[in-house]
Amino acid sequence: MTSTATRRWPWVLPILVYAAATLEMVIMVTPFAAYFYSVYTPLLHGLEASPLTAWLPQFFLPHLAHTKIAAFRYLEWLGAVLALVGLLGFVACAIQLYYGKFIKKRLVTGGLYGRVRHPQYLMLIIGGAGFLLLWPRFFILVTFLMMLGLYYMLARFEEETIRKRYGPDTDSYLARVAMFNPFRKPRDGQAWRPLPRATALGIWVGVFAVSLLLAFGLRALAVSQLYAVTRADSNVTALAFRPQDDESMQSIISAVLESPALTTLRDADADLALFMQINDGRSQLAHLLIDLGMKAERRRALQLPDAGWFVIVSRVLPRDPDATRAPDPFSLAATTEPLYLVNVPKAAGPTTVEKLAPELFYPGFARILF
Repeated sequence: MTSTATRRWPWVLPILVYAAATLEMVIMVTPFAAYFYSVYTPLLHGLEASPLTAWLPQFFLPHLAHTKIAAFRYLEWLGAVLALVGLLGFVACAIQLYYGKFIKKRLVTGGLYGRVRHPQYLMLIIGGAGFLLLWPRFFILVTFLMMLGLYYMLARFEEETIRKRYGPDTDSYLARVAMFNPFRKPRDGQAWRPLPRATALGIWVGVFAVSLLLAFGLRALAVSQLYAVTRADSNVTALAFRPQDDESMQSIISAVLESPALTTLRDADADLALFMQINDGRSQLAHLLIDLGMKAERRRALQLPDAGWFVIVSRVLPRDPDATRAPDPFSLAATTEPLYLVNVPKAAGPTTVEKLAPELFYPGFARILF
């Protein structure tokens, strides 16, 4: 008979991939961000190299930018709550499980295990959903959906192992308590009938497809509700990360375009497409520069004013090398190359421009647009 270790090994790689995807959010907001970006960027952001996979590192919900839909602003808080509930619940389940297994020497069927048969996996699912809302990349969504299928496979495998170890007496427990649904009422006196594997696979494929379609729909909705304006005559799109009226944004765009550096740049290339990300504070700018892949030591060396509008000006490029025109900057077919950091004073004063050379950034980085 195949050993437990042999039967488990194919699940190790996807679990490690999901862990790496989730830990991206945790690591990048810590002092280890520089190490993470320099070492693991080729692994996680190498997806940018192919047009077929370049959409995976992108966000399907707003990460930095506010939108005109108030509900989007609370998803990050909901994600934090779910992540905390999942982590604490997992620990509570582990304490109960190992106390019953090693101290009581019996099958655990009470407490949390009296509500669902696999509360640990349920808590990991809740926590994973929380991390997904905190860091809503398509890549993390795909790995999360893969993990849902793997958790079900692991649960089925463990139930088969339990029945072999404890005999048919476990059937009443398996029939009475739901696998993952804590709101299902216990079903006493019914025979346990595991879901056919083909049916389970069909459900998972359906959930996978619907989730991806929903994510693409949410992204399109979020993009349509951003505080963004397009100046067609100048081939410029500007995005404000905080609520801002169009007139104010147009004024900022004009101030940026009138700077000598931008005037020279546009005179040299009349077809140049530009994307401007407008920040209203140094802390917000620092967050954006991190998400654009700027190296930590280079970011700290920037000499910035204390106030004003901080505008990252980027070139919009098509991912398809054969394309003749730059796509919409919010399109999944577009990528960006940071060119300048422009400070536009909110009161009287000169506009300052600092060039953002390519060596300031980690290569091959999946840059965040909104």
